[in-house]
Amino acid sequence: MEALTALLAHPGAPPLIHVHHPHHPASAIRHSLSLPPRCAVARLDAIEHHTPRLVYAGALGRLSTALESTLGRQAGDDGREVITWDAFARSLRGLWTQHVKASKAAAGKGKGRSNGNAEDGEDDEGQVVIVVTKAERLKSVLGSSWTAFSRLAELVDIPATVVFCSQMPWEDLRPQRGDVPEPVHLYMEPLRRDEIISRLLPGSEHPLYSRFVDLLLATLGHLAPTSPPSEIDYVAEALWPLYTATLPAHAEMTLLGKPYPDPENPPPPLAVSVKLLTDLKHQMAFALAAATESVLPRTTGRAEVTRALMPYGPNGMPRPVQTRSVPRPPPLELPRAACFLLVAAYCASYNPAKSDIRLFGRGTGADGKRRRGGGMRRGGYGRLRVGKVPQRLLGPRPFPLDRLLGMFSSLYAEHAARPEDLLASLDDSDDEDGSREIDAWRNPAAAAARAQRKRERERARDEAWEDEVDHLTFSTKLWALIPELEAQGLLRRASPVDRLDNVMFRCEADYETVKTLAKQLRVTLDEYLYEDYAG
Repeated sequence: MEALTALLAHPGAPPLIHVHHPHHPASAIRHSLSLPPRCAVARLDAIEHHTPRLVYAGALGRLSTALESTLGRQAGDDGREVITWDAFARSLRGLWTQHVKASKAAAGKGKGRSNGNAEDGEDDEGQVVIVVTKAERLKSVLGSSWTAFSRLAELVDIPATVVFCSQMPWEDLRPQRGDVPEPVHLYMEPLRRDEIISRLLPGSEHPLYSRFVDLLLATLGHLAPTSPPSEIDYVAEALWPLYTATLPAHAEMTLLGKPYPDPENPPPPLAVSVKLLTDLKHQMAFALAAATESVLPRTTGRAEVTRALMPYGPNGMPRPVQTRSVPRPPPLELPRAACFLLVAAYCASYNPAKSDIRLFGRGTGADGKRRRGGGMRRGGYGRLRVGKVPQRLLGPRPFPLDRLLGMFSSLYAEHAARPEDLLASLDDSDDEDGSREIDAWRNPAAAAARAQRKRERERARDEAWEDEVDHLTFSTKLWALIPELEAQGLLRRASPVDRLDNVMFRCEADYETVKTLAKQLRVTLDEYLYEDYAG
């Protein structure tokens, strides 16, 4: 950003700057901020540095690295055991004092320095700049001392500037007490279409590449509004061979890595016409849809998609359209309990909380037995009230952990395989010859007692099974599966990592993946998904 560079290029820079970038990811901000060489910069990420010790140690270590030419090697050890704000302020003050002494010693040995500046004390020793991305997380990382971090220049008494970079506006970051100074606000505008095209055009010098980039942005540009141009470039590398696969021989074939059919007689240049562009756009319709569902969300590799949709085979013969399809991702290999947990998480993300009792509560079946999720279930998934947008099109919603465990307990108790000692025995079944019916006519009291003992045995088995399910639900074995599902991208934590109460999650698995897992568990997923009836 030119504005940030201009603010920090001269002494007397503002002590606090807030960079609001709602249209740019934090990864792109970290590399796009170019700061003047007079600044000793420490770049921190509030997700990577998730404890006070990591924040303070990371800032001191990176500042000492930036000033190592004048400090020597001892300063790099200052941030290793710093865990409090007071220790951080003392270490940073000592770091800057050593830097000033080293700068004055180097200036005294210089030959071409003017005496006037040295006498007036107007030497510019530089400035300390700490850039914090994902700054909205500093409240949970540093606690109440994050407001002191915003007053770094005032409390440490050094020329320092703290730059908070966040996708949230300052009104949402400002503490209610008002003990944070008002920063200088900088807003990063989204990249214009011409800027994105200028960054993508160096990908190829072929005359059709600019038209291909226009088609790609018109189709996929709205799907990644906050993504860097590298995301579009990643999709372009997968679709560009498909776009140029059916072109006739032309002089620019060498730019595509293809040899001339007859090297002695090069073909003429490619004639770009409206008919050619229209035909290429129509043949790319299926490839663009496949890239939206497979390449952009990284569910399938771009090389596999290119190989599967190529109109010509390895021998150069045309491939029928029926044989060209995107390869399906490999099935998930999860433990059985993790499969039940993921199905429950999907239902929790796409069902309203008011439907939990109806879909997962206890109900009385036709045989008089009380079962989980069987008595008050409401079918009709996909039938909507007029004017209501289904939740599967709006995306997953966060849900609390206790709701997830309740749904898992209901699904597991109803559909999981019971141990052999908890199954019905042969003594509980009626004889085939109908002898027990005859005994019931002769001795009704004995038959009633026998039926009562049977119901008690069933009740005891059900209670034992539910106790086993509850033991699994609240066991560390099951809870250890949640971080594993997070690492695989199937669950995402919606609450801060350090929060211990009211932990929120969101299911990131798609419908087809969860439906496949539910079929393996012999669970009809649509019976546990809530939708309103039409009309």
